[in-house]
Amino acid sequence: MTPTNETPCTSSVPAPLGPRDREPDCTLDALTLQLAPLLKDGAGRRGGGSAKVAALLREYAGAEDSWRRYVNYRDDTYSRNLIWRCGDFELLILCWNEGQASPIHDHSGQQCWMAVLDGELEEVHFPDLGESGHGAPPVPGRIKAFPQGGVAFIDDDIALHLVRPKAGQQGVSLHLYSSPIDTCRVFCPESGVPTAICAGYHTVRGEPAEGVDPELIRAAWSGSKG
Repeated sequence: MTPTNETPCTSSVPAPLGPRDREPDCTLDALTLQLAPLLKDGAGRRGGGSAKVAALLREYAGAEDSWRRYVNYRDDTYSRNLIWRCGDFELLILCWNEGQASPIHDHSGQQCWMAVLDGELEEVHFPDLGESGHGAPPVPGRIKAFPQGGVAFIDDDIALHLVRPKAGQQGVSLHLYSSPIDTCRVFCPESGVPTAICAGYHTVRGEPAEGVDPELIRAAWSGSKG
């Protein structure tokens, strides 16, 4: 997760940052249509819903490259790039330069799937600091590497985590949140103390979104259907 940009925000959302029709030649847009019935009204939490979602993401990550039109590497931070958003889920592409990493964070009670589109990413689990207390550096638990095509799943019942590319590499990953995550907690790596942040976007469907209040973007997408 990355916090909202600190640059001045506009008071309205430019048209390119609002919802648009899916592109018929984009298999990433086709993926959102396939995901919609699996995530409708929290269906991903029931039965084999989570496994079916993971299978779709794995199939896309292993065979498609329509995501490349949305790649957005940055020198200052990893980037969060919105692809689709509706009431049931949000789909983003995250781009990681060498040496970048997410903060230790939770997922506000929601489900999160991550599919690796390019490179190799590492996921580091941490115990639930909300139960173990604060004042000491968080102790990492499981560290697992995911190659291109790999899919990870996490929610707050499993762990807190951070994500980073393998040392010396860039990476691109597809992140699916059900339901969308607008705020979360990040945890200080020295003390474990949490801070609530508002999740922002660097681009929306390839259009620059810096300086635009993410709440305005979310409001513009509020009527979108899966």
